[in-house]
Amino acid sequence: MKNLLFWGVLAGSLLLAGCENGAVSYEIDNDKNHSISLLREQNIPWVGDVQQRFVVSRFPVCQRRFTVDPGSAKMKKIEIYEVQPRLYAAHQGDTWYVLTTEDCRLQKFEQPPPVIPPGRLVGAFQKKDGELIFKLAEEAAKSAPAASEPAR
Repeated sequence: MKNLLFWGVLAGSLLLAGCENGAVSYEIDNDKNHSISLLREQNIPWVGDVQQRFVVSRFPVCQRRFTVDPGSAKMKKIEIYEVQPRLYAAHQGDTWYVLTTEDCRLQKFEQPPPVIPPGRLVGAFQKKDGELIFKLAEEAAKSAPAASEPAR
């Protein structure tokens, strides 16, 4: 009986190891009430795409959740650009979205925006060591290797 229980727990653990259930937020101006969050869920391990949702929030005015195109287990980063105050563009692969925190709306671009980049890069949702994170653009610039001087 103990062996059966051991193997059942082991099999269940291995199955759950392939699942993904993560969320992370970009707090706009370090305000927890004004944010864009990414949720990624894959309930059946190794089967199908990973469901992705954005939650656009500006309390107490609004908060809405939007299902967007699914991703893969090997996540492509999602860059976030500030176009103007309370107006953002999100970019993953060939897909672009416009998000507004003015009244918490999201719309998918049918074609890429006419100007790329559409604004100031603020950061990116990505995976690091298997964890979902939001990396600010300033942090990415600090950790990038310094450019070498051109030869003269």
